[in-house]
Amino acid sequence: MIKFFSSIRKRLLSENKITRYLIYAFGEIILVVFGILIALSINNWNEDKKNNEYISVMLKEIYYDLSNDYSIIYIGIEPRLKKKQFGVAKIEEFMMNGKAPSDSIFMDYYREMQRGFSLTQRTGAFESLKLGGLDKIKNDSLRTHLLQFYESTIPRSVIFITEEDVYIHEKIGILEADIFDFKFITINDSIKLHLKHPKNNAYINHQSMHKIFNLIKNDTEQKTFRLRDLKKSYDNIMRVIENELEKRKIPFDYFDQNALKRDF
Repeated sequence: MIKFFSSIRKRLLSENKITRYLIYAFGEIILVVFGILIALSINNWNEDKKNNEYISVMLKEIYYDLSNDYSIIYIGIEPRLKKKQFGVAKIEEFMMNGKAPSDSIFMDYYREMQRGFSLTQRTGAFESLKLGGLDKIKNDSLRTHLLQFYESTIPRSVIFITEEDVYIHEKIGILEADIFDFKFITINDSIKLHLKHPKNNAYINHQSMHKIFNLIKNDTEQKTFRLRDLKKSYDNIMRVIENELEKRKIPFDYFDQNALKRDF
C-alpha cells in the first residue's frame, strides 16, 4: 500500500502536475489523520470496555460486602440492642418502685442493660475501587453516594455506636465503686471471673445508681437512633448500587432483609 501511494506521488511529480500532487498529498494526510482517529477510537472503546467491566465487578463485590454487614445488624446487633432496652426498662421499673429485687434478679437485668456491641464493616472492595480509580465511575450520583457512605456515614457511626462505649464504661466503673462490692475468682489458674454484687439494699435509691442508669439509658436511646439512621443509609446505598447493576445488566443476588430472623 505504501509503495502504491509512493508510485502515485512520483508519477505526479514526474508529469509536473503540481496542483494535482498537492490535492493528492492533502488527501493522503486526511487519510492518515482519519486512520489515527479510528485507531484512537478503537483504543478508547477497548479502554472504556475494560473500565466498565472492572467497575461492574467491584460494584458487585461492594454490594455483597454491604449485604454481609447489613445482615449482622439484623441478626447480631439489633437482638443485643433489644436486650439492652429490656434491661433498661426493668431497672427503671425497680427504681420507680424504690424497691430492690433480689441481688441475682437485679444483676441479671443490670448486665443486660450494660450490653454493648460493635459494628462490622467490610471495606476491602471499596478501597480496591479507590485504588483503581473512582473516576472510572461515570455515574456521578453513584460515586457521591459511595464516598458519602464509606468516608462519612460509617466512620461517624463507629464513633457514636461503638467507640462511645469506652467513655461511658469508664464513667460507670467509677460510679460502681459506691454501690457494689467486687470479687475476683480464678478458675484453673487461667480463667478469671470478675463478680460484683450490691453492698446493701439501699443501692436502688443511691445517687450513683441513678447516674449510672441515666448514662446507660441516654446511651441506649442514642444507639437506637443512630442504628435506625444507619439502616436507612444502608437501604439507600444498596438501592443505588442495585439500580446501577440492573442498568449494566449484571446478574447478582438481591439482599433480602425479610429473610433474616427478626423475632427477638
